[in-house]
Amino acid sequence: MDYYQITERYRKREFKSQFSWLIRTIVIGLMLWVGWFWGNSTQDARISVANDQIAELQLENNRIAQEVITLTNQLNMERERRISAELINESGDDKQAMKRLKRIVARYLARGVEEDQIRLALQSASKPSRCRPLEEKDLAVATSFFAGKEANTELLDGAIRVFVEGEAHQEATKERPWFDPEKPISMRVSYLSGEKIIADKLPVEMNLLADSWLLQITLQKTSLKGYVSLNMSKCSIN
Repeated sequence: MDYYQITERYRKREFKSQFSWLIRTIVIGLMLWVGWFWGNSTQDARISVANDQIAELQLENNRIAQEVITLTNQLNMERERRISAELINESGDDKQAMKRLKRIVARYLARGVEEDQIRLALQSASKPSRCRPLEEKDLAVATSFFAGKEANTELLDGAIRVFVEGEAHQEATKERPWFDPEKPISMRVSYLSGEKIIADKLPVEMNLLADSWLLQITLQKTSLKGYVSLNMSKCSIN
């Protein structure tokens, strides 16, 4: 065997060794890619399932919140009917309050105050006056397609929190989760002394009483789709 043959043999052996390492590298790379692809697909599937579960929970929460609003309104209506009946019959827990009111009215009548003036004063007792605007902002309305943080806002440096929810428009989608402005919407206001919920068609107004003044929160229509205009004012009731 001459020098040329020996060189050729070693060259072929070196080529086979390099080719073998190349095949092994390709196989290992392919296995790693398959593993990454499978793991990524599994993760995407889990994320999709989790998102679907979150969406279902949000829909369930919205349904429960709507039922709570309905029951709250029914309870308030029943309470008004009960109090009206008790005042007429002078019975129940408000009997003493009714007697005190009668004495106050009788005192003013004795001083020469006309009945119409007393009636107007009573009717205007819950109507604020001398209002001063404090804050104004656009607030998104949560629907069955949308329940983002844009539907929540804070007023007075976080002392008051407002959440607004409405019914989705017939043409609403996940990409366009707009509410129907012609249907009632609910406003939930949380503050230091509790929480109030009101449901009505726009404009929606809620008053928070504090001593001789109150905070008036109003929701109105706006040209920005999916949003309402929130206005808060401080008013006097004296």
